Amino acid sequence: MGNFSRDTFDRLKHYVGVRLQQGVPIVDADWNELEDIRRYELQAFLKWFVGNGVPSENNGFLIEAVSDPNDFSIRGGDGTAEGTGRLLLEGMDVLNENDLPYTAQTLYSNATLAAEWGIDPIPPLTTPGGNRRDLVYIDVWEREVDSTEDADLVNPAIGVETSVRTKREWAVRVLEGSVALPVPTDGHTFYGLARLSRIGGAPAISSTGISDLRQTDLNLSNFSAEMLAARGTQSSLGTRLDISLADNGQLKNNVLSNTHVQNDADIAENKLLFSGTGHNHSGGTNGQLINTSSLADDAVTASKINFEIVNSGSESDILPGNTRRVLIEENSDAFKKIYLPSLAVTDVDGTGLAEVTSNLIYWRTSDSTKYNVYLQITHAAGSGNTREVDVIWAVYTFGS
Repeated sequence: MGNFSRDTFDRLKHYVGVRLQQGVPIVDADWNELEDIRRYELQAFLKWFVGNGVPSENNGFLIEAVSDPNDFSIRGGDGTAEGTGRLLLEGMDVLNENDLPYTAQTLYSNATLAAEWGIDPIPPLTTPGGNRRDLVYIDVWEREVDSTEDADLVNPAIGVETSVRTKREWAVRVLEGSVALPVPTDGHTFYGLARLSRIGGAPAISSTGISDLRQTDLNLSNFSAEMLAARGTQSSLGTRLDISLADNGQLKNNVLSNTHVQNDADIAENKLLFSGTGHNHSGGTNGQLINTSSLADDAVTASKINFEIVNSGSESDILPGNTRRVLIEENSDAFKKIYLPSLAVTDVDGTGLAEVTSNLIYWRTSDSTKYNVYLQITHAAGSGNTREVDVIWAVYTFGS
């Protein structure tokens, strides 16, 4: 490793530069702090104002299926610096020059190199015993490189290694049986690339079983254009507001009509806040009012369905040709509810086919607006030697 006198960089001191003075020696700590400040500022800008993902017109680190068992391809570039596959991660530019199989990575089953670098090797993938979901993610970290690894770091004029280098490394890993991104260790950054849906017993990974998780088309100019298209220019925005809003900020008539609402818009009840008297949004002075009453009567929401069991029970030993009548609900507004009976035969005494039917009976009470609701269960004379049957029943209602 490099021989450094000390590390003086502190993010919380808010230093943005290092200024050399005359008549004093140049030391490694000042030089290294200058580099740390420059890199931190650049990475912080990219991290907080750009984000993670793949830039536009690039498809770096796309996970693709291959025919080989327990393997896949990691998309790279054309081998040039400009055409390389890229991924911006926490402000770091991660590069992959060429397409690379998972099994061809430097750390794949390489415990010796992994121990030298102080990280985990990349293990082989396993064939799932049953259907399984896996997470493909990238592990990014940085390490020092000296002349023992790169002889070009020795200055041939003096035969001395004057400086070491910091190199950005990456490894694509797979977390089998889970789709949750693991917590990275110190100095490492993780990012999800793809989700694998693997079929039990199948060693090959299907292209249809790969779901891309990368953020793509990461480009500030694209974002600016998208915002401009949605918001419009200053002049067009003013025109839009002049068309739709009156001077007091209210919507103008005939801008938002009933037709627009009914045909083109999904309006949920919780999005409309009106007073009890309602507000006219019909586009004309004589239009229909949208108020709390009309919403309550005409709008269908999940809270109004109220699907629930009204009553349930069982009946035993029903003989062929016999009918049982069970009270479901007393004093019901029967014609303002929708009842749904459900019946199941649980036991048959004898052999043959049991033919059991049910229907609802409504008997009006002394109050002409109320009804008693009964479930009528009939055991028809089925074929064969069927005798008695046992049933369970339930009656549901789901709103009015």
